[in-house]
Amino acid sequence: MTFSERSSSFVSPRAEIVLLVIVLVITAVTRMGWPGLTEFKADEARLLELALQMADFERFPVRGISSSVGLPNFPMSVWLYALPLFLWKSVLAATLFTGLLNALAVLACYWLVRRYWGVEAALTAALLFAVSPWAIHHSRKIWAQNLLPFFVVGWGITAMLTFVESRSRWIIAHLLCLAIAAQAHLAALALIPATAVFMAVFWRRLNWKYTLLGLGLAGLTFVPFAYYLLSSGQGYGNVVTAVTGSVSAARGWPLAPLLHAWRLISGWQIHALAGTAFADFLDTAPNLTLVYWLWAALFTAGLIYITWYMWHTRHHHNKYTELYFVLLVWLLAPLVVFLLPVLPVELHYLLPIYPVPYMVMGIFVAWLAARWRRVAPLLLVVLLLTAVAQLWVMGNLQLFLSQTATPGGFGTPLARQLTAVDQARRLITETGAAEVIIAGAGDAPALDEFAAVYGVLLRDVPHRFVRVTATAVFPAHNSVILLNTMAGGLGHLYVAAADTAVTVPLRQGEGVLQILTVGETAVPAAAHVIDPPAILTNWASFAGYSDPVFNKDGTANWQVFWNSGEAAALDYHLFVHVLDGEGTRVGQMDTAVFPASQWQPGDVVISQFRMEWPDDVTRLRTGMYVYPSLEPVLLFDLAGHPAADALEIPLQTQLP
Repeated sequence: MTFSERSSSFVSPRAEIVLLVIVLVITAVTRMGWPGLTEFKADEARLLELALQMADFERFPVRGISSSVGLPNFPMSVWLYALPLFLWKSVLAATLFTGLLNALAVLACYWLVRRYWGVEAALTAALLFAVSPWAIHHSRKIWAQNLLPFFVVGWGITAMLTFVESRSRWIIAHLLCLAIAAQAHLAALALIPATAVFMAVFWRRLNWKYTLLGLGLAGLTFVPFAYYLLSSGQGYGNVVTAVTGSVSAARGWPLAPLLHAWRLISGWQIHALAGTAFADFLDTAPNLTLVYWLWAALFTAGLIYITWYMWHTRHHHNKYTELYFVLLVWLLAPLVVFLLPVLPVELHYLLPIYPVPYMVMGIFVAWLAARWRRVAPLLLVVLLLTAVAQLWVMGNLQLFLSQTATPGGFGTPLARQLTAVDQARRLITETGAAEVIIAGAGDAPALDEFAAVYGVLLRDVPHRFVRVTATAVFPAHNSVILLNTMAGGLGHLYVAAADTAVTVPLRQGEGVLQILTVGETAVPAAAHVIDPPAILTNWASFAGYSDPVFNKDGTANWQVFWNSGEAAALDYHLFVHVLDGEGTRVGQMDTAVFPASQWQPGDVVISQFRMEWPDDVTRLRTGMYVYPSLEPVLLFDLAGHPAADALEIPLQTQLP
């Protein structure tokens, strides 16, 4: 098949339009429909936060979020996600933007295949790409790697225009697409060797003026990140050495990239999104093994066909020989790169192979239908049945993921999180509360998922973070508490003090969120009041403490009540020493306190310690120090002079 030998289409122009519209509707619905069913976890929240900072003109980001290999990502994904946020500052805007780019990638795939291989091949490739389960999954949420397909297809289109059609000006767009894709996610760095191969093989077709211009423009996109690397002083070169060194020490060559590619192509093991609940999902889903093998057979046959064609035309190659060469290099570059034992590999690292497998399958189906027209109707029916089967399973999986907890897999659907946020906003409006206390398992959005997610979703509302597992904070004003009940700890103190409580159910097995209103006088009373309060030199003060509550494992829970001091960019830790009758330390516990950067006047903080509690405990010593310097925060004596490094508390309650 050559440019001049391409078989005439047996699909009429009107039928082509109808079929294309159907494919595009499927594409749009699967990628942009029901955005509330997507997951929204820590990485998504941190990426959205950076993009919102840019969209609000707070700062121009020069780096992205941290990556799983310890290196920061390029800021390109932040820049791209800021684009829809300039128009609509909502998590839904960024989510739909991801779906839109991926829908356009399917359309671009159709355009590319139709340009060179005809309508039948284009419709087939677009349909298979549209219904591919992993392609759908990687197009429905805010994630840097989910931006890749659109720019990778652009990279492929411009490669064919530049190197096959000798349209040398397109090298500028080709290099820009490569720069954008590679900086959107590190996985697309695997395409750099492919471009290098194209430039080496087709160098006579390059206009070096345009090539240098393209390289210059691509390089400009890298300047902000280069500035960050040079000015951060983080020593990322050592991180790279550590990562590659630890992986290369492994024995043998990893074959995981081949399995990942097979998953991405066929939809195999899409049930992995159900995490530990995958068996429950499989009990309700049809077995698609036959579909996976049919797609594998089509893909393998397509590879054999184009390889045979390239071999057959090796001495008198034509444009199709070159087109197939570009396709093979495009497909193989990510596989070869991530087969190297010095690099880690995850499923999404192979996303740059999209949509080549479906193009190969479409080309082979069109060739087969043109060669044996009698089998065309049967082939069409089989393809449609496999497409329907993939959509059916994917639809059922989305329904399952929206209703059932999936530990280790798909996260809590965005719609449920937004419901909790909407309730918090409503209660603020109705009660005049001054802020939202986001009470979860952590108080640092950079480290804790709950804090990251609800921090960005409540970005325009005054809020603070509390690690409710060991801390409760009661402000000196009315407040709304967004409580993660699964975190345990001191959450019950908020529930007991609440004037209003709204429950937002999560998925089955995930518990609930509680949205509470707490008044300014709702502070729980300490069993023992320290009067006057013991004031520290950071102006925090110890105000009271509880009796120990004994646990069956020999430990005890003990709470200290303290008032916050002046806000500061310091990390304070609390310590408790357990002393026996002779004053000997028989136990100790240290913990980070409610972050001083969040302290406000009038805050009452309750910190709980769960410690080993021998039966001869007679007193405790508690105090604060600065971490990591371990500099003690001294207590003022009665004369107002800094004196002791700890408050000594006598105890009457003994272990029963």
